[in-house]
Amino acid sequence: MIYVDENPEHRPVLTTALRPVFFPLDEPTKKLIHEMKETLLEIGGVGLAAPQIGADLQIIAIHISKEAASLREHAQPIPMTVLINPRYQQMENSVLFEDWEGCFSVSDMMGKVPRYFNVRYQAQDETGASIDTLAEGFFARVLQHEIDHVHGILIRDRLDDTCVKGSKEEMMPLRRASLSQEKRALFDQFWTQWNPSKK
Repeated sequence: MIYVDENPEHRPVLTTALRPVFFPLDEPTKKLIHEMKETLLEIGGVGLAAPQIGADLQIIAIHISKEAASLREHAQPIPMTVLINPRYQQMENSVLFEDWEGCFSVSDMMGKVPRYFNVRYQAQDETGASIDTLAEGFFARVLQHEIDHVHGILIRDRLDDTCVKGSKEEMMPLRRASLSQEKRALFDQFWTQWNPSKK
């Protein structure tokens, strides 16, 4: 399992716009997509973008498990979904709201990131078929986070001085405290995945 260092001097792929993908997919791209799916399942996250494993292509993968959805408001499980050349637009009636986010490629920060509650997004699936539909709630948040990666934007770019933010060690207790008692045990399982030193 390979994570890309967020330091732009070491890994500029995380902070630059990525190359579009053309169809039909070639074998290296198919292999990359397979590796992204496996990595996302292994790390127990909800989203992963190609630059996070070192590839400069516009590909994201999203997988919101039942357990991950249960820790969020306005969240439903989403099966493993690969979106190629994705983009989004805010809806006319959409509002920004803040919620907790971290990123496997930003080791020193997490916080309450402002995102649109609902968006329209376009992409292609693995066959090249076009997708043009709506997303809301937590799914819309994950989409915006991962599509940011396609454009070289990290959560530290979204966390301005008005946002609650800090190190994961500082923020995770606040995140935990915001949950009901019955959800905290599940949260603790996720925390060990985000912080290997706690295992």
